[in-house]
Amino acid sequence: MRAPPIPTNLIRKIALLAGPLILQNLSYALLGVTDTFFVSRISTEAVGAVGLASVLFFALMLLFRSTAASSVVFVGRAHGAGDHAGIGEAVWRLLTMVALLSLVALSLPWVFTFLFSYAAPGNSPEILGLGTRYLQIRALEVPLAMFSAVVWGFLVGRGDSRTPMLLAWTQVLTNIALDALLVPGNLGFPAWGVAGAAVATVLANVVVALLSAWILWRPDSHARFGTRRVRLAGFGELRNVLRVGLPMGVGDFIDVASFTAFFALIGRLGTEVLAANNIALQFMSLSFTMGIAVAQASSSLVAQSLGAQNPQQATRVGYRATILGMILMGLVGLGYFIAPELLMGVFSRDPLVIAAGVAILQLVALYQVVDAATIVLGGSLNGAGDTTYTMLARLVCAWGLFLPLAYVLAFPLGLGVRGAWGGAMVYLIVLAAVYFLRFRSGRWLESFEGATEPEVQAAPL
Repeated sequence: MRAPPIPTNLIRKIALLAGPLILQNLSYALLGVTDTFFVSRISTEAVGAVGLASVLFFALMLLFRSTAASSVVFVGRAHGAGDHAGIGEAVWRLLTMVALLSLVALSLPWVFTFLFSYAAPGNSPEILGLGTRYLQIRALEVPLAMFSAVVWGFLVGRGDSRTPMLLAWTQVLTNIALDALLVPGNLGFPAWGVAGAAVATVLANVVVALLSAWILWRPDSHARFGTRRVRLAGFGELRNVLRVGLPMGVGDFIDVASFTAFFALIGRLGTEVLAANNIALQFMSLSFTMGIAVAQASSSLVAQSLGAQNPQQATRVGYRATILGMILMGLVGLGYFIAPELLMGVFSRDPLVIAAGVAILQLVALYQVVDAATIVLGGSLNGAGDTTYTMLARLVCAWGLFLPLAYVLAFPLGLGVRGAWGGAMVYLIVLAAVYFLRFRSGRWLESFEGATEPEVQAAPL
């Protein structure tokens, strides 16, 4: 069978898929801000407890949610092949895996209790108590989030990013409304404080999971994809799903864990530097959100192209998505470089904080283009199922290069915050080069059964 022609408007197609995903990812950033805003009315200890607990929760949640979101790879392949029945089968393989992972998630309240006992400050039993309770409650949302992530892949893998965006904002608005009721105790509801913030987030996840279930199992979805036909995965099918999905989750966890350690390292440079770093992160999240959205779009379209037995188009998707990501993040980075003092002044009047923040934003501005290449090429490789490679690359580069180099530059060599972020820049340059060489080689096509010879990588951009 002759491969379908390569569309001439790939960048437009990628942008249309990525646009709603940018708005979706921005909504996730608001979830943490919402909890922090409402608990800030309680006490400083409450803010500290929720902030620290949220970082720990996010890191472990990625292990589960990103694994479940690998449904985008399997659904994308089936969609590209025009195999509607295969889409339903892929979803049920992922749901079988989610059911098994949910059993593992039952242990999370105890895991969080153990980990937070070490993460919480030893001189603040109030933070320990509040944060532990917050984590124990939020552990209940992990199975819900995994189910919603499978449905996210069911939608995005078929090119629908608008519905996930609407679901994400539904979750945010529901969370805000419930926080307003359960944290301070308005309209006759109990004032549960920090616990109320956790309950509100879990209930918002319940709402999204119910809506996701309706989307997955509504009559038209069943008519097209057979989604109501229960098909539990066998051992071989589960092994294949875990081979692709688990490295995605572990890889994201490695990323978050390495940068958490990096920020702890920066905290040793002083209170002003730590404050400046936290402010700079609020601006950096904007460009990062754009890069992640383009990577998600690329992952879906690469999977679809490979499902259509068209590795040449998959190659072009990866390259053109990378160009789009570099343009978007580069434009945002230009703002960091041109007006860092103005941006830092929005959050602080302290000249020491502003000076440190200016140094951070200017360094961050320089590597936005490289960061975009890393994020999007990684997403493209993941879309092909080459997830073990991206996981190992992140593990080696982050813990073997990034953190040791940042420490040496910041402390023994005395370069401070510039040295630390210089280490981050070197890490991203190396990781981008590793991903590019892998993508250029065509060996990632071996992750897809039935792909043609990798010489198609020589196709023009």
